[in-house]
Amino acid sequence: MPTIKSIGVLETDGFVGLIEGADAAVKAANVNVIEWRKIGHGYVSFVIEGEVAAVRSAIEAGRTAAASVGNLISEIVIPRPVDELKTTWKK
Repeated sequence: MPTIKSIGVLETDGFVGLIEGADAAVKAANVNVIEWRKIGHGYVSFVIEGEVAAVRSAIEAGRTAAASVGNLISEIVIPRPVDELKTTWKK
């Protein structure tokens, strides 16, 4: 698997906010959704990958969209993550 340039994670309280955020994120920049996860107690998150600037832009758009319909819990952008993170994804 090639080296990942950057990843972004957005976590919401509720599935509707997750879908709204993920939709806005992939429409805002050239990123790919790696996966989404149920965390528990209604919390869900999605992970995207792409170039650093694209991931930052996508997470910003996703944050705005998710917060408009639900509760945004957290977000993070990690430039050049370690390769071992790939083993935690289902894909």
